[in-house]
Amino acid sequence: MGKLTEEHGKYPPHTRTTVEELETYIWCFANRITIAPMPLWGDEFGKWTVRIKIIDKEHQDPGRYTKWEAMEKVYEYCDYYYNKYRKDDK
Repeated sequence: MGKLTEEHGKYPPHTRTTVEELETYIWCFANRITIAPMPLWGDEFGKWTVRIKIIDKEHQDPGRYTKWEAMEKVYEYCDYYYNKYRKDDK
């Protein structure tokens, strides 16, 4: 059996790195909307999906992604929920 070049299950680093870029991610977290990449195991080893938890309800994206695609999908969901639910204070 060959050695893995990258540890499966280790979360990918953020590709958005400034506070401004992470605004929607931070907003979701502060409003009890957690969106996270999740590694898959068994027959789907090496693939990832995205778990969305809004307060007490949990959903899973049906898509299968690479680790890096899953992280980008997290940001897409954060942007979506931010735009859908935020109250514009301006």
